[in-house]
Amino acid sequence: MSVIVVTWNSDKEICKCIESVSASAEGINYEIIIVDNNSSDKTSDIVTGLIEKNSKIRFIQNTENKGYTKACNQGMETAAGENVFLLNPDTVLQGSCIEQLIRKLNEDMKTGAVAPQLLNPDITIQFSCRTFPEYRDMFYEMILLSSIFGKSRVFSRWKMNYFSHNEEREVDQPMAAALMIKKDVLDETGNFDGRFSMFFNDVDLCKKIHDKGYKIIFYPAAKIIHEKGTSIYKDRVRMIKIWNEDCLKFFRKYHYNFILYNWLKISLKVTGILRIIFYKITK
Repeated sequence: MSVIVVTWNSDKEICKCIESVSASAEGINYEIIIVDNNSSDKTSDIVTGLIEKNSKIRFIQNTENKGYTKACNQGMETAAGENVFLLNPDTVLQGSCIEQLIRKLNEDMKTGAVAPQLLNPDITIQFSCRTFPEYRDMFYEMILLSSIFGKSRVFSRWKMNYFSHNEEREVDQPMAAALMIKKDVLDETGNFDGRFSMFFNDVDLCKKIHDKGYKIIFYPAAKIIHEKGTSIYKDRVRMIKIWNEDCLKFFRKYHYNFILYNWLKISLKVTGILRIIFYKITK
C-alpha cells in the first residue's frame, strides 16, 4: 500500500498524521510518499526527522508550489503499492483504519475505491460524501435552498446533508482527504486531471472511476479525525478564486451548455466577490 500525503506549510499537522499512519499500518507492507510544495515553515525539517525513525517514508521536495493536483500526481506516479491511499496532512487515523479499508476495498473486485468516516476534532461526524454536481445543485446552493432545506433529497442532493454518514453505502464522491483506490483502477482511469488546480480533482477522479463501472464505498467502520480546511484557511481569498475556477472546469468537461455554463460563470463571479468581502469583514 502507498500512502500519498501532500504538504504545504504543514508543520503543525504532519507529525501526528504520519505517526498515526505508521501505527495503523503495523503489520502491513506499506510506503509513505510525502510531496512538499515548497513549504516556508518547518515541514521539511520535521519530515526529515520522521524519516530517521521510519525508513518507509519517501520525501519529494518541490522547489515551487505546484498545487495540490500536480503534487499528488507526483506521488501517485511513483507509488509501488497495490492500493493508493490519498491522505491530507491534517488527519489522524484511528485504530486499525488502514487494515479495515484494505479489507473492504479487496472484498469485491468491482469496488474501485473506499473512504472512511471522517470525524471533526470534537469527534462529531463530518459530512464528507457528495453526489456528482449538476447545474440545478449550483442554483440551489446559491439561493440558499440547500441550506434552508438541508435534509431534502432534492435541494441538498449535491452535498447529501440528508445522509447520516453513519452507515455503509455506495456513493458518488467521498472527500479525497482520505480515499483509498486500487492501483490497477488508477491505471485504467489515470490519476488526477492536471487541469484542476486544487478542487474538483477528486470529483473528477471519482467520476472517472464510476464511469469505468467501479463502485465507490463509504465505510464508516474505519474512522479518521480530520481538521477540515486547515490548508484552505491559510490563504482563503486565493482558495475561493481557485474553487470557482475548478468548478467551472468540471462543468465545462462534463456538462457544457453555453447558456447554463455562462450563467454559472457569472454567478460564481458575483458570489465569489461576496464570499471574499464576508471573509475579510469577519476574519
